Amino acid sequence: MTTNPATAHMPLTRLVILDVADEPVALAARLLGDLGATVVRVEAAGGDALRHAGPFVDGVPGIERSLPHFVYNAGKQSVALDLDSPRAWEVIAALAARADVVIAPARRTGLARAFFTPSNFERAAPGIGLVQPLFRRDRDDEFTDLIGIAAGGQLSLNGYAEDPPNHPAGNLAYKQLSLASALAAMSLIFERSAGRPPGRIEVSMQEAVMWTTIQSANENYWHWHQVSPARRGIDNVGGQTIFPSRDGKYLSLYHHPPAFAAFARWYGEVFGDDTYTRPPWDDGYYRFEQAVHITGITAKFCASMDREELITEAQKRGILAVPVQSVGDIANDPHLRARGFFQPVRVEQLDSELELLRAPFVSSLFTSVAKAPPALGEHSLEVLRTAGFSDEEVAALVEAGVVHACAPAVAS
Repeated sequence: MTTNPATAHMPLTRLVILDVADEPVALAARLLGDLGATVVRVEAAGGDALRHAGPFVDGVPGIERSLPHFVYNAGKQSVALDLDSPRAWEVIAALAARADVVIAPARRTGLARAFFTPSNFERAAPGIGLVQPLFRRDRDDEFTDLIGIAAGGQLSLNGYAEDPPNHPAGNLAYKQLSLASALAAMSLIFERSAGRPPGRIEVSMQEAVMWTTIQSANENYWHWHQVSPARRGIDNVGGQTIFPSRDGKYLSLYHHPPAFAAFARWYGEVFGDDTYTRPPWDDGYYRFEQAVHITGITAKFCASMDREELITEAQKRGILAVPVQSVGDIANDPHLRARGFFQPVRVEQLDSELELLRAPFVSSLFTSVAKAPPALGEHSLEVLRTAGFSDEEVAALVEAGVVHACAPAVAS
């Protein structure tokens, strides 16, 4: 396992992350790789679950065409193994012993469960840090993103009391688990750099999701208002923030207390009504009691203009207003375009150049670049040889079907 010379200037260069994670945790190692770490992705010989998940490039299914795979596995090295074979786990043990941190799958069964028991992993990779995600600390069950969202409290807070619960798009629970796992990996890296044994960190999905719940259910509201969380957040403490504009698009307009006076003046200019610039509307607690009324005038206001005009003028006036963007809006967002967030990348297995996402990190010391995803088993031979396997041993493993290897040939 060798590091990439192109990442030599980045903060995690020379570090190797062995990524044995499954779909709920795949983003964790991607983030570490974006900071310069060499990420060795161990996946099943038939491809990991992300490769089989749509949508696909041009709508054509294929393990090299999955857009989730492009996002979560970009920049990683792919080692494809028959994970039902005990010999494959001997290979994983050899790779783990040469890594800096290992990220385990969140859903472990059979051989994976046995391999990642504390005693067995310590024998296989003594002194190597292990990030072990799980559903919750006292439960190591099967789970889905929906279960994680529910267990973390999001279904109780998302949406409105009269409607069914809202399941956030984009597998939010998986992303939160991945973020917490990436932070855990960094903690292990710091421990090792300080000369201490890094050990093992368990990361609870339920607790990770609670991070987002706290944003909707800030503890201070209980102390201030003696109000418990409800379907509309803290009993509608914040009021409605999403509104349609005149052109049928949506925006978020939030009445941050210090900015309400600016909104009241603007409202008066548009409708010739200066009511909200006068007492008692200058009192924050009065406005809190009038949340339903404020929602009504805000909806009226937003319906009077197109979204772009609303957002441009609101931001000039110091009012918090941002667009609720569609996928098309995001792809054409001038801010993201100006910062080079979308970059052309050559994907050899598709014999094509595609626009992919670079890392979200921007630094004065390094430049983030978008990276291609690996072909299935593209790095199997290289990684095993670097890990100390002889050519004869590698050939025998390939012959036995334990290792799957391929060149990044053009996919049909």
